[in-house]
Amino acid sequence: MTNLRRFAVLLTLPIATWAADPALLKLVMPDAKVIAGIQVDQTKNSLFGQYILSHMQVDDAGFKSFIAQTGFDPRRDVREIMIASNWESNSAASRWLVMARGAFDLGKIATAAHGTGITTTNFQGVNILVHSSSAKPDVENAVAFFDSTYAVMGDLASVEAAIGRQKSGAAPGNQLLSKVNDLSSKNDFWFATLVPVSEFADAMPDPNLSGAMKGNLLAAISEASGGIRFGDMVNISAEATTRSEKDAQALVDVVKFVAGMVQLNRQNNAAAGQVATLLDTLECKAAGNVTTLSLAIPELQLEQMLEMMRQQSRQATKKQALPQGN
Repeated sequence: MTNLRRFAVLLTLPIATWAADPALLKLVMPDAKVIAGIQVDQTKNSLFGQYILSHMQVDDAGFKSFIAQTGFDPRRDVREIMIASNWESNSAASRWLVMARGAFDLGKIATAAHGTGITTTNFQGVNILVHSSSAKPDVENAVAFFDSTYAVMGDLASVEAAIGRQKSGAAPGNQLLSKVNDLSSKNDFWFATLVPVSEFADAMPDPNLSGAMKGNLLAAISEASGGIRFGDMVNISAEATTRSEKDAQALVDVVKFVAGMVQLNRQNNAAAGQVATLLDTLECKAAGNVTTLSLAIPELQLEQMLEMMRQQSRQATKKQALPQGN
């Protein structure tokens, strides 16, 4: 993995409440249909964030080498991440950006990039690290650092456009921004999309999940947003705008049906029992063509469920490793 690609992965690692940084919002493309963000510091300082960090397996030699060469450790140095896309799927007009606020040692990063197939170009006074993969040599991906605090990554055209927006000093302009400001002030992780949920189906790695997302019910969701706030209680909320009041109520009915099925199986399956307990505070309702959902989970209980899932995964791996007949 090249240093540029490795840096791309690092920027998107789980990282935590203040509203989204205006300097990052200014970089978002005006036609963005999907925006998500995570405020790192608050999450890192929560008990759940500390639990996740303590269980991260960072044994990859390339990861350790990158940290040694650049002095950049995303677990320590990233403060906030925002991701945006205009979501023109299967189109050459599709654009994406990852924007980050943190602490970057520009000298070390530039040195690490030297001699690795990464080229440096300059756009409006900002240096850009550019790289093309061997699989897609015609696609140029880039990372630019405005200073030691702010960075942006994406396809080269989007990075250059973001630099232009940052240099212009103009106020950010996007129809999602008012919703983003509200979501980011209440949550540590948040997302908002104007893309119908069914359009995300092809991006799902699980074919069963992909197929389910193409069903009539989820196809009825034209917009969605939500967030997670960490603390002693982990609060999850979501909102879905559907085609009609009937679709909104149908979505509520399905959510309640699934929750009820889990509750019925809580005595017969340990995993179902854990999930059923977490669903005790689930609230789901419809108002007009909008469905809202909220869930409050004790942080300790969520840790216990994750630990149980980890143990089940380890046991399944051990069984697969045993010779047949044992």
